Amino acid sequence: MGENQALRDALGVAQRQLVEAEAELREVQERVHNLRSVVYGLKQIFEPGDAGRTPELRPAVEESAAEPLRGTRGARRRGEPSLSLRRAAQILAEAQRPMRMREITDEWKSRGWVDPTWRAPKSAINMIYQRALRAGLVDRMPDRSWVLRSAVTDAPESDHGVGGGDED
Repeated sequence: MGENQALRDALGVAQRQLVEAEAELREVQERVHNLRSVVYGLKQIFEPGDAGRTPELRPAVEESAAEPLRGTRGARRRGEPSLSLRRAAQILAEAQRPMRMREITDEWKSRGWVDPTWRAPKSAINMIYQRALRAGLVDRMPDRSWVLRSAVTDAPESDHGVGGGDED
């Protein structure tokens, strides 16, 4: 019985430590997110043409060692998401909530990410999110809103339907 009680006590201590560590982790993740947003905003002031780099999606340590993007379509390394897919995930990461396509399209336009040669920007952006869904970067909520894949932890299995244009 004494051994059993010692194990129960150890379990209780470990559970409390886990709760404390998870709380600390959430605080640190929020701090990292805020600092990345500040760094990204400051970079946009000094390097406005560098909008394609997304510090929110890559740790700063990796970014400093990473090969710079050259602006050509074949410049990224094999397996690395395209600029448009990184932008799709970046918007959802910054919002930290599910977003509808209308909000997403407005955000892309406000950031100047909509190519003026696109005949149907709303459809083009929707297709980018469909590709990001297939790449595993984003997910769909049951209400058809878009959410960053890592944000879908406690939600029921979402609808992965890849059809349909405008959901709003």
